[in-house]
Amino acid sequence: MDLSQATESFFASCRAARYSEHTLIDYKNTFRKFEKVVAGNTPVNNISVDEIVKFMGSPEVMQVSKKTALNYHTGLSSLWRWSVEKGYCETNIVRLVKAPRPEQRDIVPYTRKEIEKLLGAANSSNLPERDFAIVLVLLDTGIRASELGDVKIKKVYIEERQILVLGKGGKERRLRVSQDTINVIVHYLNWRGCSKLSAYREKYLFLGNFNKKITRHTLRQLCDRLEVRANVANVYPHKFRHTFAIEFLRNGGNIFTLQKLLGHTTLDMVKRYLAIVQSDIDRDHDKASPVKNWHLVECFRT
Repeated sequence: MDLSQATESFFASCRAARYSEHTLIDYKNTFRKFEKVVAGNTPVNNISVDEIVKFMGSPEVMQVSKKTALNYHTGLSSLWRWSVEKGYCETNIVRLVKAPRPEQRDIVPYTRKEIEKLLGAANSSNLPERDFAIVLVLLDTGIRASELGDVKIKKVYIEERQILVLGKGGKERRLRVSQDTINVIVHYLNWRGCSKLSAYREKYLFLGNFNKKITRHTLRQLCDRLEVRANVANVYPHKFRHTFAIEFLRNGGNIFTLQKLLGHTTLDMVKRYLAIVQSDIDRDHDKASPVKNWHLVECFRT
């Protein structure tokens, strides 16, 4: 089986397994770039480790972030693992190529003042009811951008103040929201003409262009507009997730509860949030220490 045939069959297998649209798009992008280096009519079993290395070192891959390059490596490895299982090739040669290690970027949450500015900008946008609700839901739940787009009205439980989301690996989780956020969601749905929720259960909660579900790209465009209107730097969807997590811990939330709310399989990312909160505690102690501020040691040692 050649490379093009393998990718087509692999896609069909992934769709049948209900892989997320986000994952499928990433795979498609990876294989499209890979076929610029290795011809699509090349038998999968004839592709060498050197060609994988050549692709990972190609200008198109070198110009993206290490995180994106890692996604390329992961996508190719998934294709080869599937090909081995199907008997189209003998070994997963991608595993013989060292995967790039993504840089760990500093986590910088929004400040309260920045959130107030963003809400003000959302409230004066072309779609204030929708945009105001989106900012609050992102901030109040830590939901991923791709998860937000997939939420249907039937997954919003008004009385329970919960939103049911489908996360990575097809795992569902319930996200609690504040009464204020629920009130804004209800106002937005009434504005859309969806006051009778039972009649609109299959509609998506947030709509983008052409009344289709809001995508990660559309959400990023919204953040770009809010950044300009609010004069707030570095506005992007995932930053709301960081802000939710850090504020959750600052206000006494449990790290295991946070892990569940964020949909993380391990505590690794949560520990990064916890480290930021701990640095806040250390700094506040340095400011507030009674031994230091009352100069107690100086009084007795001078």
